[in-house]
Amino acid sequence: MKFSLLAAPLALLATSAWANDAADGSSGSRASDATVATQATEVADTTEFELASGIDYSVGNYGAASDTSVVSVPLDFKLRVGRFRGQVSVPFVTVKGPGQIVGGVVVPSSNNAVVSRSGLGDVGVSAAYLVSRQSHGLPAIELGVAAKIPTAKQTIGTGKFDYSVNLSAYEALGPNATLFGSIGYSWLTSPAAYQLNNGLAASGGFNLRAAPTTNLGFSVAYREPVATGLQGQATVSPYVTHRLGGNVGLTLYGVAGLNDASPRVGAGLRLSIIR
Repeated sequence: MKFSLLAAPLALLATSAWANDAADGSSGSRASDATVATQATEVADTTEFELASGIDYSVGNYGAASDTSVVSVPLDFKLRVGRFRGQVSVPFVTVKGPGQIVGGVVVPSSNNAVVSRSGLGDVGVSAAYLVSRQSHGLPAIELGVAAKIPTAKQTIGTGKFDYSVNLSAYEALGPNATLFGSIGYSWLTSPAAYQLNNGLAASGGFNLRAAPTTNLGFSVAYREPVATGLQGQATVSPYVTHRLGGNVGLTLYGVAGLNDASPRVGAGLRLSIIR
């Protein structure tokens, strides 16, 4: 088995990125999914199982009078078999403030009341298939699907299923640098209290293998508004990953919002064991 050093941030870089965001409303997926950026450009097929956990934090006012903070402690199970990869993410979430988690983003509530709630978040499941590897000047292409299973209580989530499809591309610029990008579409099921909008999401970034055991890079992401009258969410996220030894890796990342609909700041870490 081979240890993948890339573990990039990216909201909606790949399908599982969307699944994590939809599940917990935080930026945790930015810590886990550009692993595929390296895998997509490799020739050899491998089988890998990964277990990952850590903590993700974000805070912003999202257009409300008070801040809403989200802390998520996820448990991620990932399997890669050749060109196929799947993921299940089970988060424990704490939300404090007037915001509500909707479609993987935080939106202001109508009453602006500051409340705190904790519990199991929505479970995210995803699967993706590497359609083609990079060759003849064309990037590697991956197609994915994802779903949010409404396991969270409605004070944390919407109580409804959400779905998405995603197309990602990866281009190795050399042995140590990779460009990646993604475009996807999500379907949000509206609860009784309000109407949600389906929408597009896009992202892109750059990864550099700075040393044999270290990668660093950044991603930018945008998601269309989840409801009428709101802005779309736009973020930038730098990250670094480091192999601690054996099959253990650590990822650290930050998040900065580019508008009022986005988290003002965020950060997280993820510890991964790959077999």
